[in-house]
Amino acid sequence: MSADISVIFVGEDGWTDMARDLPEERATTAHGFHKPWWTGVKLYHRNGYRYEVETATPDEDLPPMSTLGAATLHDPTFNVQYEYRSTGFYQLEELQQALRTAVEQNGDVLTQFHHADDLMTRVAAAKTFDDVVEVLVYAASEELEI
Repeated sequence: MSADISVIFVGEDGWTDMARDLPEERATTAHGFHKPWWTGVKLYHRNGYRYEVETATPDEDLPPMSTLGAATLHDPTFNVQYEYRSTGFYQLEELQQALRTAVEQNGDVLTQFHHADDLMTRVAAAKTFDDVVEVLVYAASEELEI
């Protein structure tokens, strides 16, 4: 599983995600585009470089934010093409710190199924990018480890 993942997304607000590579295209909602999910998100690549979204281009005209209802009422979904810029090389310790901050920032995402202390211990013990991926896979699982 971990060998299939090459990118870990970490947002300033504690949001995390993973992908096989820097996605050229992702589906998003109009609300998600007008309030860009990628703002403050760092993408840590297996290749050792950190990236940010440089441009996001929707594949169709978007309705203006003022015409959208609440995110659950009228929020059409469409595809967005992304281009990235490298913001430099990172060390594993930086990725670990970003995940520790994510655990502290957002008590609902990474700690939904496991205690923060358990995740912090696992993040600290990670020695490779694959180890970090395994921590995120574990964090998303409801299975208890015996």
